[in-house]
Amino acid sequence: MIRSNFNVVNRKKKKSTALKTSLNVKQQELALRARFEDRVRQLFTLYGGTELLARIPPIYIEKLFECRYPILKAKAAEGSSIPKSTIVKFNKLLYSLMEDMYVQLENGNKIPLSWYVSEGIMLIDAMTELAKDNDPANEFIFKPFEPYFPDTQEYIEIQNQLRELLIDAIRFFSDYNESILQLDTSASACFEQFYPANDILIHAFKPDAVTVSLKDGLHSTKRLGWVYPDLKWKYVKVKPSMLGFKSGIMDIPLDIYVQTHALKRLSERINITPGIMHEILFLIFMQDKIEYCWHNGNCLVTYRVSGEKAGYLVVKLHTDKLVVHTFLFLTNDDTPEGDQLKKLVEIEKADKQYMQIDNLPEFNAYHIDRNEQLSKLFRDAGCGSLLKLGHLQEFSVNQVKDKNPDSILGYLVDTKYFRKDEGLGIAE
Repeated sequence: MIRSNFNVVNRKKKKSTALKTSLNVKQQELALRARFEDRVRQLFTLYGGTELLARIPPIYIEKLFECRYPILKAKAAEGSSIPKSTIVKFNKLLYSLMEDMYVQLENGNKIPLSWYVSEGIMLIDAMTELAKDNDPANEFIFKPFEPYFPDTQEYIEIQNQLRELLIDAIRFFSDYNESILQLDTSASACFEQFYPANDILIHAFKPDAVTVSLKDGLHSTKRLGWVYPDLKWKYVKVKPSMLGFKSGIMDIPLDIYVQTHALKRLSERINITPGIMHEILFLIFMQDKIEYCWHNGNCLVTYRVSGEKAGYLVVKLHTDKLVVHTFLFLTNDDTPEGDQLKKLVEIEKADKQYMQIDNLPEFNAYHIDRNEQLSKLFRDAGCGSLLKLGHLQEFSVNQVKDKNPDSILGYLVDTKYFRKDEGLGIAE
């Protein structure tokens, strides 16, 4: 009897839960339809005004809902071992970037980009089909959309801008230590007209890990390259003479390998989003003219962030390959600027580490650009470019709390540079 009553109650609970679930699904479908129809009405108005909207039968908008495109979203490409959390973060970042972006229309109106990539592109495709009917009665309806039809300059520009946005977003999830991520847009209605899906497929590519034999033993390296939008690797090759090496008649383009040690030092000393750091590393060696200098017998290749010098890559020639051995921050010893700083205020490597001015996040935390005395010191040492990189704080992987620049002044106050009686400083 107890069992029987329990089963009856259990069945009632299951039936109630199923009914609630069914009602929730129905409510979601109704809400989705209502949002879609509202946006389509607004899009008709934005493109052609209230007069155009008045000419659109409600049944037409209802039918459009049945052939709507799914929302634009990213998925891991088949066979790609990309964590689900990465896909979720990418989608969130993508729509976050689109929040304040708009498609500007010729009539002065603008459409939220997040609308354009779903309802907007669907409506344009529908209007191109309407135009193919060659019915003069429909011309009033599709005419406002005509400047944005596929193959028009406006359409191509919007697609290019959207691709750039996608590339910017995926850059945040690439890491040369792990894998380079790249996008395939061929399964998206935004880029392939009338495609039934609206998916951005994300592929993962692992860099070539190579153990190379150098003079001091075996070293773990990665062959320097990057994955292009065509989903193919592009590897760097550089003639030794482009970096000042004397290789005589054997001056042929050589592969570049980056030591794991160099990637580690780059991460420690620049410490911004890995995908940004590592793509810069690749692009440096893709230039027609590579910026470098020789100092203390080493070839130092300039590493710039946001156009400003932040440090150097130490590159050495090893028979048939060029190897990036390490990365030096601009204030480090063995750079022209770091050695000049050492000379001006009579400090050693340990002093720089103690003051925490040997890496970008810590350096930025002092906001030295706001301190007249310290700004002069670092400009005199040739490190003025670092004062222009404060905006990179928000891109630091490990956030650093603001520091008091007076602690640096207190540490250096008795150095010759800051002693007034020597006439070399500006401190009181």
